[in-house]
Amino acid sequence: MAGMEKIVHIIPLGHEYDRAVKPFEDSNADRVYILTRWHDPSAALKMVNDQRYYALKVRDALIKKGIDVKCESVNLFDFLEVTKSISKIIVREKTEGNRIRMNMSAAGRLTSVAATLVGMHHDVQVYYVHADGYPDDPGEQKEHGLSVCDSNEITYLTNLKFDMPDPIGVNILAFLCEKGKKVNTRDLLGKLKDLQVEGFQELFYDNIDLVDNDKRKNSQQGVISAKRTLQSRQLMKLNKTILEKLERKGYIKREKIGRSLYVSNTDTGKYVAYLSGLVE
Repeated sequence: MAGMEKIVHIIPLGHEYDRAVKPFEDSNADRVYILTRWHDPSAALKMVNDQRYYALKVRDALIKKGIDVKCESVNLFDFLEVTKSISKIIVREKTEGNRIRMNMSAAGRLTSVAATLVGMHHDVQVYYVHADGYPDDPGEQKEHGLSVCDSNEITYLTNLKFDMPDPIGVNILAFLCEKGKKVNTRDLLGKLKDLQVEGFQELFYDNIDLVDNDKRKNSQQGVISAKRTLQSRQLMKLNKTILEKLERKGYIKREKIGRSLYVSNTDTGKYVAYLSGLVE
C-alpha cells in the first residue's frame, strides 16, 4: 500500500545558493534532490570544488529544516545526461505517488532548458526563482551564490503538452537507445515479447506447438505453415502499427541490409527515449 503523498523538489544546482533555498522559506518539502557535478575527474578541479561548496551549503541548510536531501552527481553540461537523470527521478517518485516540483533557475542555461523540458513533459510543477541582484565581491558570492534573492519572488510556469509516441513506441525507442546500435526486427520482436504486447506473447520462432487441435496437429507441414502465418502477421504488425508511426514522426530510421531490416534511433528519438525515464 502506498504511503502518504510526499512533496519532492528537484534542484539541478550550479554556483547558486539563494535560488535553491529561498523557496523553502515559505513552504516545506519532504525530500529534495540536488543534482550537481561534484564527482567528475574529467572536469576542472576548481569547478568541481565550487560545485561541491554550493551543493554542501544548500544541503546543510535544507537538512536543518528537516528535509531529506539526496545529492546526485550529474554532468550538468551534458543535455542528455541531465534529461535522463531528472526523468528517472520523476518516474520513480511518481510511482510512489509523490508530488514533484522542479527548480529550473539554480543552474546554467543549458541545464535550465533540460530541466524545464523534462518537467513539462512529465507534467510536474516547474518554477523560476527571481534574482533581485548579483554579488559585488567574492565574499558576497560565497554567501548568496551567483544571484541575490531577497524578495523570494517565484514564477510558476505553465506546462506545455508534447506529442509523444504511445507507450509501446516509447519502450522501443528506449530499447534502441540502450542498445546503442542498429537493431534487427528479431530483436525488436523479442522486446515486444518481454513487454507482453498483445500479439507478440509467443513468437513465430519460439519452440511451441502453434497448430489448433485438428487432424494436422501432428503434421510437420501444418506446424511449418502455422509458424509462417504467425511470422507474416507479427512482422506486418510490427512494421505497420509500430515502426511506420515512429518513422513518420522522425523518431527512427529503417535500413535494409542484405535480407534483414535494421532499425535505429534518430537524434529526436534519442531525446524522447531519455525523456521517458526508461533508459538506464
